[in-house]
Amino acid sequence: MPPRKFGRAWLDKCGLAWHLICFQRICRVEEDRNFAVSVKRRCSFLALDSALCVIGALAICGMAEGSRRAKTRYCAGMQRFLHAVAIWVLILGIAGVSMYVPHRPDPKNSEGDLAQADTQSELASADDAHAMKPDTEEAKGESEAIHQENVSSATELRGRLLVVLPSMTGAGTGPLAKDVILGDEPLDRLASAIVLASFGMKAEAAQQIDLAAKSFAVDVGDLGGAASDNKNVLASDKASDKALVNATRAAVIAWPEMIEAADGTGTFKQKPQPTKEQFELLQQRLGWFGTFAHAKISADEHALSELQESDLVFMLVLGVAATWFMGFGACGIVALITLIVMGLTRKIGSAITSHANTSLILGETFVAWFVLFLGLQFAAMLVPMDPESPLRLVMSGALMFAALGALTWARWRGLSMGALMDLTGLRWNQGFFQLLWKTAISYVAALPLMGLGLLIGLGMGWFFDVPNLGNPTHPIQELIDKANHLELFLLFALACVAAPITEEIIFRGVLYGHLRQGTSKWGVLASMIFSMVISGTIFAGIHPQGAFVAPALAGLACGFCITREWSGSVFPGMIAHGIQNATVLALNVVLFQM
Repeated sequence: MPPRKFGRAWLDKCGLAWHLICFQRICRVEEDRNFAVSVKRRCSFLALDSALCVIGALAICGMAEGSRRAKTRYCAGMQRFLHAVAIWVLILGIAGVSMYVPHRPDPKNSEGDLAQADTQSELASADDAHAMKPDTEEAKGESEAIHQENVSSATELRGRLLVVLPSMTGAGTGPLAKDVILGDEPLDRLASAIVLASFGMKAEAAQQIDLAAKSFAVDVGDLGGAASDNKNVLASDKASDKALVNATRAAVIAWPEMIEAADGTGTFKQKPQPTKEQFELLQQRLGWFGTFAHAKISADEHALSELQESDLVFMLVLGVAATWFMGFGACGIVALITLIVMGLTRKIGSAITSHANTSLILGETFVAWFVLFLGLQFAAMLVPMDPESPLRLVMSGALMFAALGALTWARWRGLSMGALMDLTGLRWNQGFFQLLWKTAISYVAALPLMGLGLLIGLGMGWFFDVPNLGNPTHPIQELIDKANHLELFLLFALACVAAPITEEIIFRGVLYGHLRQGTSKWGVLASMIFSMVISGTIFAGIHPQGAFVAPALAGLACGFCITREWSGSVFPGMIAHGIQNATVLALNVVLFQM
């Protein structure tokens, strides 16, 4: 029997039986004592009868013709779904590895935490003596791990803010200083000891020196011992760590505030000052903290004058930076509100180009880029080259552009060059002045979102009670301290040209395009918000700055995604990205090379 005739016959037989049942129920009014209930029941049966007849007719008439087509659509849909799942398993897996490796737990840190708990009771009753001995030979072996040679820029920035800002504003410093932990590295703890000594906190300073010594696995005797037992501290590199701990200990003992705190009257007998070699070692390894200790302990007028001048310039630079970001951030709030209002009133709309069946290809392309980029980075590590050579920076930039070769995967999968450029936002047909003002809007609109991310990072630290959310620095930032003019030029080229071009093409072009194409059926607003959050999170996660800065980077990425959605191109966000990197890099150069 043909499918349509079979459907009609089935409908006739089943429909006739159902009509008889409904008619019987409708006619049995006398059994219902409540007339209102009986009327409701009759009406409900009539409505149900009519609805089932319509549904049955539609289902039966389309059953035979649509069975093969529906099966084909179901299989194709399931295949696309599994394909997308496989892509995201790869993306999240590779991203997780790239996030974990730079921030993997350090065994010595956990040991340091246990040591801190063990020494709390000792510090409560100790007067001047604080033993600093390695517990086991295993601890000595772990101490041979490579430690940072100099204190990090982030630690120096936090320490200077802690010391300089209250002294210039007259704010109270006691409660703030007690809660500050500049870092878990031994040099960070020694820097913390100097800061705590400047506030007269003897026990806390001794504790930080104790933990640093245990991380270095050195025995430097008692905190109250002689301060001049290492006159030739620069003679041996092997003893440099021990000499540095001894130099810090000597500086803490001789600090004026520490002497006053020990006696309460300021008449405590002056301890011997650190030697000239110890001051040199402190300045070499601890940077500004060593300069600060030398000026305060020696009370040399010239050193104090230079320190005050340096601190004044430091605060002026921070003031200019705060004015810059807060001023443009306020403009960004206005820009965001304007864009939202114009979007809701349909005065502007999405400029994202849509192509059928391209979401999976873009997802595959992003995976290909991820694998190629990490593979090239790993291969570069095998090249025998001086880590401090400028050629390393040249190679990093070359590898960034070489990884863009993954875009050929999309061409191999059948996308035309025109479609690829449309989907990744690599077109601009709106003129030069349109590019300028949309770039300006892109930059200022991203700043409030970055500020919101910073607040989220601070909230994470407060909620989880984590005093130090990692070291929020980029490897490039650590190169600034020792960079010459050529290296500074290469750093600016890498951070302000190579990184914005490649990251905007990949994250706002390929990844954001993949997410927008895959969620296009959700509606523009839902698809845009989802795509911004996911792509921004992945963008922030693979950066090495740590958990504190990750929400800010995600907010910045979301701001660039808004411009990508609004303009249809990655070029405004690309230029705005370069401006942001140039601003931050220039700020670091002024702060740490002045």
